Amino acid sequence: MALYVDSAYLKDVEEICTAFPVAGVTTNPTILLAAIERDQRLSDVEVLRHLLDLCSGPVFMQPTASDAEGLRAAAQRYVEVDPARVVLKLPMNAVGMKAAMLLARESTQFSFTAVATVAQAYCGMLAGSAWIIPYFGRLRRSGVDPCQVIADIARVMSSQMGAARILAASVKSPGDVVEATLAGAHDVTAPPEVIRTLIEDALSEDAVARFAADWVRVQVALNLH
Repeated sequence: MALYVDSAYLKDVEEICTAFPVAGVTTNPTILLAAIERDQRLSDVEVLRHLLDLCSGPVFMQPTASDAEGLRAAAQRYVEVDPARVVLKLPMNAVGMKAAMLLARESTQFSFTAVATVAQAYCGMLAGSAWIIPYFGRLRRSGVDPCQVIADIARVMSSQMGAARILAASVKSPGDVVEATLAGAHDVTAPPEVIRTLIEDALSEDAVARFAADWVRVQVALNLH
């Protein structure tokens, strides 16, 4: 089980990595653009280098190109920064699959992203993907039950005895994180605002406040205050 932070904005990633037990960072072009729109003027490779410094685990980067050779070349820009820790996110389509076949020969770590069906996950596992990434929220918004998709993918993985993991993405709330995990996701990636709320609950806050008040009373009773 692992939790990843889904962000390329360095200040947010640093805060989450120092305050929560996250395993690494996931990004994509949309997330990189969001960081730029917040005035973080860094190239994709510069962001990657900083993210590798901020966390000790994997950093997922998503190359983009219109053909397999171009995708492989774009991927190499990221892999050469740190082959041991960079994980590529390949699109689940014909171009991504062909690029995966090329990258697998080089023992490069890769995942398939935007996986929407069990059949796609099956193909991704056969290609040697280390992670299968279904978009929980996007599936639900499209009218598909994301928990059923994740559960079915998990069953296929179990029956095939493969080494791939399910990394649930596009989660929008602590409830999504719980649902995805209970359905069979090994790992979850969530934006900083969702991770912050994972530990928040009114009952817990009430209990902590009571403990603090009672500790004051203990000090008074023992003449320590």
